[in-house]
Amino acid sequence: MSGALGGSTLPAPARALLGRIGGWWRGGSFTAVIAMAARASSQLALLGVTLVATRTLAPADFGVFAIAAALLTLSRTMLYTGPFEYVLKAAQADGPAVASAGLAANLAVALGWVVLLCGAGLAAPFVFRGPGVALLLFCLAPSNLLAALAGWEEAMLLRGQLVRRYYAITVVTEIAAGLGAALLLVLGWGLWALVAQVYARLVIFIVAYRAVLVLPPLPRPSVRETHKVLAWSWSRYGSVMVGFLANYSGDLLLGAVFSPAASGLYRAGNRVVSALADMFVQPAGLLVTTGLAAERARGGAGDGAWLRLSGLFGALCWPALAGLAVVSDEIAPVMLGPAWVGAGPIIAVFCVARMAALPIAVASSVLVIEDRQNRVLWIQSAAAIATAVLTLALASQGPIAAAFATTLVALGWAAALAVAAWRARRVHGGALGDLALLVLWPTLATLGLAWGGRLLALHWHLLPGQTLGLVVPMGLAGWGLSLHAVRRPLRAGLGALGR
Repeated sequence: MSGALGGSTLPAPARALLGRIGGWWRGGSFTAVIAMAARASSQLALLGVTLVATRTLAPADFGVFAIAAALLTLSRTMLYTGPFEYVLKAAQADGPAVASAGLAANLAVALGWVVLLCGAGLAAPFVFRGPGVALLLFCLAPSNLLAALAGWEEAMLLRGQLVRRYYAITVVTEIAAGLGAALLLVLGWGLWALVAQVYARLVIFIVAYRAVLVLPPLPRPSVRETHKVLAWSWSRYGSVMVGFLANYSGDLLLGAVFSPAASGLYRAGNRVVSALADMFVQPAGLLVTTGLAAERARGGAGDGAWLRLSGLFGALCWPALAGLAVVSDEIAPVMLGPAWVGAGPIIAVFCVARMAALPIAVASSVLVIEDRQNRVLWIQSAAAIATAVLTLALASQGPIAAAFATTLVALGWAAALAVAAWRARRVHGGALGDLALLVLWPTLATLGLAWGGRLLALHWHLLPGQTLGLVVPMGLAGWGLSLHAVRRPLRAGLGALGR
C-alpha cells in the first residue's frame, strides 16, 4: 500500500511528470506564476472599472479623473520606492531601526505630496480649463498618508519573505476594490466612485497586511537614520520622475493644450492596450531578471535561457497586440461605449507602442543584472524628455497625434536599450535568429488572417460585433497555424519557462 501511495507503481513517465511538478511547485517558478496571475487579475480589475467608467462617464469627466490620477500616480509611486527599497535591503541586525526610520521617511514624503497636490489643485483651474481637476486633487491628496503606511507594510511583508501571501492579498484587494467601484459607477456615483475606489483599496491593503504581519518591537525613529534613508532615496525619486514624464506626458499636455475630453480618449485607449500588454510584459521582465540573477549567483555565463523566454512571451504578446490593432475601430464602441468611437485609432497606435514595451522590459532587466543600471537611467531620461517635447509639439493636433509621439519615442527607446543589452551580453547569432522567428512568424500570420477577416467584414458590411466575431477567430487561427512553423524555438522557450 505504501508503495502505491508513494507513486512507485505509476509508469515512469508519470512519475517523472509528478516529480517535475513537485520541483516546480517548491521552486521559484511557482511564485513567478503566482506573480503573473496577480498581475493579470490587477489588470483585468482595472480594465473592468475602466469599461464601466467609459459607459457611465462622459469623455470629459473621464479625462478629468485621468489628469488627477496621473498626478496621484506620481506621488504614489514615490511612496513605493526610496524608503520602501531601503527597508527591503537593510541588514537583519539593523532591521527594527531601519523599519522605524523607513516609516517616518515615507510619512514625511507623503505629507509633502499632500501639500504639493493641494497646490496643484489651486493652479489646476488655470491650466486645465475648469474646476473638476482641482476638486479631485483636493479629495485625493490625503490618500497619500494611507499609501505611505500601506507601502511600508508591504515592504515589511516582502522583507519577511511572505511573497505568496502578498500576491494573494493583491489579487483579493484589486478585485474587491474594482467590483466596489464598478457597482458605485452603475449606481450613479460618477467620479466619486473612482475616488472611493482609491481609498477603499488602500484601507483593505492596510488591514490585510497588518493581519499577516508579525512586527518586531520597533524603536522610536531616529532623526539621523531617517535623514539617511531620505538621502539614499533622492536618486530613486529622480528615476520615478523620469518614468512619470515618459508615461503621462500625453495625459497632462493634452488636458492643458487641448481639453480634458482629449485626455480621456488618450487614457482610455492606452488603458485598453496596456491591460493586454502588461499581462505579458511584466512577467517577462520578472522571469528574465530572476533567471539572469540566478545565473550570475552561480557564476555561470548562462545558456541564453533568458532570450528563449523573451521569444516565448513575444510569441504571445505581439500577435495579441497586432490582432487588437486590426479590430481597434470595432472594439472601441463595443468595449467602451458609443461615445468612445474616437478611441479606435488611438488604440491601434498604442498597440505598436506597447509592442516596444516588451524589449524595453527585457533589455532593462539584462542591463540591471549586468550592473549597467546607469545606462538604463540615461536612456530612460532621454526618452522621457523626447516624449514630453514631441507630445507638446503635437498635442494641438489632438490625441491621435500625441499617441504617435509616444509610439515613436517608445520605438527609439526599445532600440537603444536592445543595442545596449546586446553589447552587455552578446549572444550567438543563431539564438537571435530563433528569437526573430518565434516572434515575427506568429505575429505576421495573426496579422495577415485578421486583416483578411477585416476585409471580408467590410465587403459584407458587417456590424462591429459581427466583425469581431469573424476577425478574432481568423486571427487566432493564423496564430495557431503558425506555431507549427516555430515548434523548435517554441519548445525551447517552454523548456526555459519550466526551469
